[in-house]
Amino acid sequence: MDDLIGKIEQKYALKVLQQETLRETPKSLVVFLDTSIGKFIGKISYLPKERQHFILNAEAHLRKKGILIPGIQRTKSNQRSIVYKDNLFVLHQWFSWPKIAYSSPKKLEQVGAALGRFHLQSLGFTSKHGELYNGAKKWSEEYKADLAALEKWEQRHMSKKNPKSTTIVEYLPYFRQAGLAAREQLKSSAYFSSWKKLALRKHFLCHGDFNNGNLLTRNQQIAIIDWEDVRYDFPSKDISRVLSLAMRKAGSWNEPLFTSLLRAYLQENPLSAEQLHLLFVDLTFPHIMERFLRMKQYEEMEVAEIQKFCTREAIKTAYMLDELKALA
Repeated sequence: MDDLIGKIEQKYALKVLQQETLRETPKSLVVFLDTSIGKFIGKISYLPKERQHFILNAEAHLRKKGILIPGIQRTKSNQRSIVYKDNLFVLHQWFSWPKIAYSSPKKLEQVGAALGRFHLQSLGFTSKHGELYNGAKKWSEEYKADLAALEKWEQRHMSKKNPKSTTIVEYLPYFRQAGLAAREQLKSSAYFSSWKKLALRKHFLCHGDFNNGNLLTRNQQIAIIDWEDVRYDFPSKDISRVLSLAMRKAGSWNEPLFTSLLRAYLQENPLSAEQLHLLFVDLTFPHIMERFLRMKQYEEMEVAEIQKFCTREAIKTAYMLDELKALA
């Protein structure tokens, strides 16, 4: 760490007064630095350089469009990063703001509005590396693979007698049925077919991890941090993430929370009828259930918790399926 601090002091013409390692994993190193010119978050993400430049360029585009993202401290030679052990090190402005809570319709309105503004202002972004990070290309394959994964998990666990497996297996036929219905709607969607072929500048950017830990708030402002998962994709991906976390906080499916979230979102980023249809196709599909099984999240849960999770996901899916049928 001493050699990194020395390089920071040299390249940025500052003095590090205090340092703290906030996260050190195989994926990234994040440090807090109190310096002679201010407080910063320094970050190394162990990603290919083209990926790191895509992230930095996406952030720059959004800042220019008015999206509140902590600024980057440039070096004394006006570079936006330095190279440390063949990885880019970036120094971000430090925000001491608290995280926003996904705890009420009013809070979800704030989140929905911030998400809608971000998605709308992301249009027009282009990158020479963009095709590497275009989620639209993967939807059909992901739907097919996720349905196969649900079926495989069910077959592998249906004969097991442990209560956790038994509880989950009871729900899987419904989720697979809903997933098949969503997949058929996707395959027959003329908008989906045309959306996949749009020029990248006409695709939305998605944050990829729009959770409350990455949303800092003060005086009705929301700053968005941690853009490592940013990519071109459809709004449903970020909306699904917000909704999943809000449901976890509430402990159940909560229609008013979702209504508040979506209404505020659409006020900032109005979607056409065809776009809304695709939104509900993707919200109907059991992505969350597939991830729950793939990540083996049930292993750290009691049977009652698993039951509660599956029930709220099933109720949510039924709601989305009804909305999807109404829009078809």
